[in-house]
Amino acid sequence: MWEAIARGIGRLERVREMEEQIAPDQIAEVTAAREESAGWYSAYTSDELLKHVTSMQVAPGVDEGFALLREHGFRIAVVSLTWEFAVEWFADRFGASYFAGTALSPDGQITHFWPEDKALWLAELAGKLGVDMSDVAAVGDTRGDLPMLLAVGHPYWVGAIVPPELDGKVVHQPDGDILAVAESIVRAVGG
Repeated sequence: MWEAIARGIGRLERVREMEEQIAPDQIAEVTAAREESAGWYSAYTSDELLKHVTSMQVAPGVDEGFALLREHGFRIAVVSLTWEFAVEWFADRFGASYFAGTALSPDGQITHFWPEDKALWLAELAGKLGVDMSDVAAVGDTRGDLPMLLAVGHPYWVGAIVPPELDGKVVHQPDGDILAVAESIVRAVGG
C-alpha cells in the first residue's frame, strides 16, 4: 500500500530505495522513513492518497478467499505496518472486520506500529473475541510478519522463500493465492 501511494504521488523510487535499505526491525530508520513520507502526505487529503490504493494490484483470490472465510464464520483482521488509513480502506474493501496499522493523524503525528505489535494486537483481539491463539490463522509475506506468525496456531507464508525462523512451522503457499490459503484454513481450523 505504501508503494501504491508513493507511485501515485511521484515518490516510488524513493520508497523502493528505503525498502531496500531498511529492515522492519530497524526502529530508528523506519521511524525516519515514516516521518519523511508523512511529510509528503501533508500536501494531500486522505481521499487523494487513497485513490492510489484503489488501483493497486492485490494477491490473487482475495475477494473469494475472504468471502469463503466469512461464509464459514471466521472473523478477519488486516494487520499491517503500513499506514492505518490505507489498511482500513483495504479491510473495508475486502470485508474484514478488524484492522491495525501505523496511524497518521491529520496534524502529522505518527502512532507507530511495529512487527512485535502485530502479535500483541492480534492476541488482544483474540482475547476479546474469546478465541485461543492456537485457533488463530495468520498470513504473512515479509519479515515484519514473523512475530505474528510465530504467535498463532495456523501460520501461512505466501512469500517466495520461507525465512529460517519459520522453517517447518508454516504452511507455504508461494503463489500467494488467498483463496487457496482460505481453503486450507477452513480445512485446518474449521468454522
